[in-house]
Amino acid sequence: MITDQITRPTLIIDLEKVNKNLDRMLERANNHRVKLVPHFKTHQSKQVGEIYRSKGIESITVSSVKMAEYFAENGWRDITIAFPVNILEVKALNAMIRKEIKLTVLLNHLESVEMLNNSLDGKIDAFIEIDAGYGRSGVLHSDVFQVQEIALAVKDSGNLNLKGLYSHPGDSYGCNSVEEIQSLWADAKEKVISLKEQVFSRDEDVIIRMGDTPGCSVVEDFRGIDEIGPGNFIFYDLVMNYLDVCDESDIAVALAAPVVFKSKERLEIIIHGGAVHLSKDHLYDAHEHKFFGEIVVFTEEGWSPIIKGAKLKSVSQEHGILTVSQEIFDQIELGDVVGVLPIHSCLTANLMKEYLTLEGQKMEHLEKVF
Repeated sequence: MITDQITRPTLIIDLEKVNKNLDRMLERANNHRVKLVPHFKTHQSKQVGEIYRSKGIESITVSSVKMAEYFAENGWRDITIAFPVNILEVKALNAMIRKEIKLTVLLNHLESVEMLNNSLDGKIDAFIEIDAGYGRSGVLHSDVFQVQEIALAVKDSGNLNLKGLYSHPGDSYGCNSVEEIQSLWADAKEKVISLKEQVFSRDEDVIIRMGDTPGCSVVEDFRGIDEIGPGNFIFYDLVMNYLDVCDESDIAVALAAPVVFKSKERLEIIIHGGAVHLSKDHLYDAHEHKFFGEIVVFTEEGWSPIIKGAKLKSVSQEHGILTVSQEIFDQIELGDVVGVLPIHSCLTANLMKEYLTLEGQKMEHLEKVF
């Protein structure tokens, strides 16, 4: 069993689930006639990237210039950096341009266009980032004039090519039902499509890319959208499960955490698995009690369904505190290794910086390399 190798917190990856999750999203993209340009911010691993490549993916999305550099070094040639362009990193952008990497950046300020045009050593593509209700970054969908200004400036520049409009409906993560996700996504989609129709003539080759895992997993109407860019779907997590976006059995990573202390007075078990491994992202149970992960038991095939009567109720830096039933307390011993399904798999993967497959093979993570 995989736990025979575990002596400290380790992130276990189930590659069979990874492949199934990717196959499912590819099938949705094909059925809805949109191009999947997956976000690699969740896994950040060259080996996981090869799974995408084996299924025909050639264009990818990342969330930082550093991540773009990592995947460029591992053979990816068409990379979108889905984060507001940071002109302080233009030297790194130019280095990738010289290596003939096809880069796409996000623009949301006229000043960024001017600075990039004066600093780049070659051409790159650009999306205008649109805020369709999320309230994070991007030009507000109703600010038609600003979008027009940026679009004209890009067209007049020598080093930027306007690819289209990009919007991330990340507020879908705060929805309470599949129906609410679908409604939110439909509203965001119509705002971006309307903006495109107001700013660009019908004969212009301007595309729309949208993407978030909740929406891309459950929306059934993608008309007007050309590309989608979800990322979390490759692993999924408890947030996605609680949103009914995925089944519990779709979650493809679990933290293996050694048991280091038991308190019979409090019916609590302490594991070596805390905030530095899982983050402090949390959910609330049916009684409005905060929790930081669900508990599973490792098996020969992977891990069990979520164990009833146990929850990760608290995390500090290295400690995780499980509150458990008497039955679970009696079953778990010092030195055992329990599994924790993460609330947010993207953060957990970034913190752990390495994967161990169920077959016992290590897989690297960007943050372990750079």
